[in-house]
Amino acid sequence: MSSLFETVFQIVVHTPLWVWPLMLLVIWLGASGLRPRTLPLWRLAILPVVGLVISLAGIGQSPRPALALIAWLIALAIGLPLGLWLGRRRGVRRLADGRLELAGGWFMLAFGLSIFAVRYALGIVFGMAPSLRADPVWIGLAGGVGGFVAGIGLGWLAGVGGDRSGRWLPRIACMPAALAVAMTAVLGGVIVFSTPGQLPRLMAGDSLPGSDTWNPAEIPAVQRVAARDGAPLTYRLYPGRADRAVVLIHGSSGASISMHKSAQALQAAGATVYAVSLRGHGGSGFSNGDTSYVGQLDDDLVDFINATGLTAPGIGRTLIGFSSGGGFVLRTASGPNRQAFDGYIAISPYIAPDSPTTRPASGGWASVAVPRVVALSVLDGFGMPWFQELEVVRFATAAAPSENRTPVYSFRLAAGLQLGRDWKAALARIDRPTIVLVGADDELFLADRYGPLLDSLNPRIAVEVVPGFGHLDMIAREQAAAAVARAWQRLR
Repeated sequence: MSSLFETVFQIVVHTPLWVWPLMLLVIWLGASGLRPRTLPLWRLAILPVVGLVISLAGIGQSPRPALALIAWLIALAIGLPLGLWLGRRRGVRRLADGRLELAGGWFMLAFGLSIFAVRYALGIVFGMAPSLRADPVWIGLAGGVGGFVAGIGLGWLAGVGGDRSGRWLPRIACMPAALAVAMTAVLGGVIVFSTPGQLPRLMAGDSLPGSDTWNPAEIPAVQRVAARDGAPLTYRLYPGRADRAVVLIHGSSGASISMHKSAQALQAAGATVYAVSLRGHGGSGFSNGDTSYVGQLDDDLVDFINATGLTAPGIGRTLIGFSSGGGFVLRTASGPNRQAFDGYIAISPYIAPDSPTTRPASGGWASVAVPRVVALSVLDGFGMPWFQELEVVRFATAAAPSENRTPVYSFRLAAGLQLGRDWKAALARIDRPTIVLVGADDELFLADRYGPLLDSLNPRIAVEVVPGFGHLDMIAREQAAAAVARAWQRLR
């Protein structure tokens, strides 16, 4: 009991002084409505307008105002007709001079106290648990409560105002609902009907140049460790020095086997190489082409190095990736897991759709359902990660989903593999040794644009253009793989 009293005492003591005069004003305005009175309509509008302004101010202070606004509009649409019904129950007589003669009632006092109580209670909750300010549920709750209170106040004003306000306020009452319905219909239509288109098959999309000459006996067997959700994470191990580890990431639609030549070159240079298949590829995870949430690949990477013992003292760790895997390398180097590795190498990396390094449709390799991506991104921005299992990227391959091929990506897999919309800021904050290598004749990306772009964003990132090689050559040709191994040796 004493602890409860102490908590209440601390809340009162730390309440800003301006709150108490505001509370007295609200009580005075509300109490004046207990008795019959005659006054102009604008005087009745004071408290409803105060409620509207305070709720809108709460949206402006929200860390995710778009989510708060959606919740506010929906709750406003619910509160308006309820307030209209309450207002029409109030005894009102219009005088010849336009003023209103009102019977006494409790509504204004209850409404005024609710404005104060709601904002004060939310302030206490967020003060005691600041992390809730960024929680989507609480953001929506705060916006919704404010919209509901504002809707009741405005609806009540419309009901009391009678003919003078009854023509336009009910129409306004329908607008939030109509807007919400229209937005839902547009988003729903885009999500349902926007799909990635079919592309002409690229021969290189089905097999790597020269892979038919590989010696199967030299390809390590697939091994597995478990992620935190119990899903298998598959990889191939190329043993080398125990204190020099490389985690090797494949490109889009591929698997660990596609990095065989790169792994052999790094192994010959002294590295122990773990060629992994990302979740959604090569038997990793539960479903081909999909993850369970955006960011699961980041978590899987941490789980993998923990499960394989790569976090042990004295082990130097390098993350190397190709194409989309190179983009994932840059994502990791700039993200919260950046300290998991001592250095990074991105081979012909995909940076972003609006990067100057990207050719249209990635040189004919990828078809993206852009409207669906935009719609799902909007929902995700509102804290609603819905329908993210839907397909958004299709690759120019005739191969079916298998242990070695992933022809289609879901939204959450594609988003978790790439740098985000703030890719420029992400690249700028990379502070670990990082090298980007790209073939001069790359067919998917513009090799000559990497140097100027990265030099302008982050001069710490070294760029090397390898002459005479195309996109897949960088992992299929022994000379290009050897160039990657030499870059790794310089990085150590």
